Amino acid sequence: MEAKPKILVVDDAGPVVILCVNVLQALGYSIRAANRGETAIELVRKEAFDLLVVDYKMPGMNGFQVLEEARRIRPDMACMLMTAHGTPDIINEATRLGFNYILLKPFTPSELRGAVDKVLADKS
Repeated sequence: MEAKPKILVVDDAGPVVILCVNVLQALGYSIRAANRGETAIELVRKEAFDLLVVDYKMPGMNGFQVLEEARRIRPDMACMLMTAHGTPDIINEATRLGFNYILLKPFTPSELRGAVDKVLADKS
């Protein structure tokens, strides 16, 4: 039996974390969540995740900083950015940094499912 993909969801907005956890757990993924970038990095040091789903704008470390640090620890982990700030500058920088997907907020459960399925399929 194949292990369930492990996903780390990072967002300082509780309702977004709850939505992501509920939708992704219902799909059979193994989910961990953090509400700060620093907490996410601690988790990445301790556990191997298949996918990091991170918000762009958070107190402390932003999503770009989390990606850079997480990829130093786990270079093969797929990364997806969630943002309500989808300006061309942010999109271009996210692409340059190597995010596998950019999901614009607000998003529906269906959009989240499709994005996660696509990123994990592309990774395998």
